[in-house]
Amino acid sequence: MHGFISVFIKSKFMIMKTLKYIFFGILLITIIPVCNSQTPEKTKQVITLKSVPENAPSKLLAESKEILVRRLGLMGLRDIQITPDNKKSELVIPVGDTISNVTLSEILLIQGYVSFKADTIMVLNKENLLEVHADFNNSEYPTLCMTFKENKWKAWENLTARNMNKPIAFVVDDKVYSNPQIAGKIPNGKISLTGGGLSKAEVRNLAAIISSGPLPLKFTIVSKK
Repeated sequence: MHGFISVFIKSKFMIMKTLKYIFFGILLITIIPVCNSQTPEKTKQVITLKSVPENAPSKLLAESKEILVRRLGLMGLRDIQITPDNKKSELVIPVGDTISNVTLSEILLIQGYVSFKADTIMVLNKENLLEVHADFNNSEYPTLCMTFKENKWKAWENLTARNMNKPIAFVVDDKVYSNPQIAGKIPNGKISLTGGGLSKAEVRNLAAIISSGPLPLKFTIVSKK
């Protein structure tokens, strides 16, 4: 009889212990989703760009949207959603907090028309440029590397041959970013812009801007939220 009571008590104890574990398991399952739901999302700012002048054609607004998506993608941003407002000639861009306002303004507002100015002006566009990238192998001297398509090789060779030992201005839109001195003619359609005041941030931004092609419209920031 005593053995039966002992077994009964032991069984009852095991059942109570099992029920306790089940109860705590249910409690944890209930609490964890609640905790997860309270995790704050990354803040996003919404930037609105307006074309200058206004009343831009919807086709150009759509082209500008695609170019800006490529630029922001090259800067490491993902899941970029840009919404055109054709009636207002605006682009609405939600952007996370992983990029500085200064960098963001440059990426969004620079049109990206590239030229080299010496005794003459050589204008470059997406039909002339084969490849553009930033080179940070030497941390002290960030380098912007450009390779032209063959249709510009001869023009570049002639321009550099006429201006040996003279500076040549590297211009994006109306801003001179560098004035390298040409040591000799360059026959293969390549140039590496190193130093000359170009910062690491400028090299990275310009590589993204030039690689994506120039914006067909000029924009101004009308709101940030």
